[in-house]
Amino acid sequence: MDKALRLVTEWLLCASSLVGKDFIQLPVADAEDPEYRERVYCYELYHQWRTHWPKGFPFSLSGEIDKSGHPLIRNRTKPDFLVHIPGQMTNLLIVEVKPKNAVRLEMAEDLVKLTHFRRDLKNKDKSPANYYEAYFWLYGISIDEWPKVNSQIKKASKDKDVDYSLIKCFIHEGEGIKAKHMEW
Repeated sequence: MDKALRLVTEWLLCASSLVGKDFIQLPVADAEDPEYRERVYCYELYHQWRTHWPKGFPFSLSGEIDKSGHPLIRNRTKPDFLVHIPGQMTNLLIVEVKPKNAVRLEMAEDLVKLTHFRRDLKNKDKSPANYYEAYFWLYGISIDEWPKVNSQIKKASKDKDVDYSLIKCFIHEGEGIKAKHMEW
């Protein structure tokens, strides 16, 4: 699993540097400034990530799989990205994405979701998803802004079930720049 995660993460980081500025902030007709549109960004990141995926790699990349009808995962979530083996409970990576201007409470809810998907299968009051790793992915934010945003996210998630030790955070600053892992 470690080797597969290293490869998948390397491909994701390479993909991030290929996402163009119009996917990071979408130009809008009759508007002075472009806007952050999470779906537009995610679709392009997915496309760039998939171009790195070799034939025969055992794990599959999926976007926004609705888990509401799943027989083992009984919540109504749609993670932005999943790396897994479809039809099995072999789950490598779950990724939630947010733009820099997202409501901090929404970010906190994503952290709850990521915590839930990482919890151990053996602990019956926890999720059976048992993802090997979870990434919280912020885009459009500068490294210099991270300490302030980090503090705001932690404040918004103060009374929520978030385990930061189960989640890695990545910052994608912008076009032509590889995302970077950031400490909580």
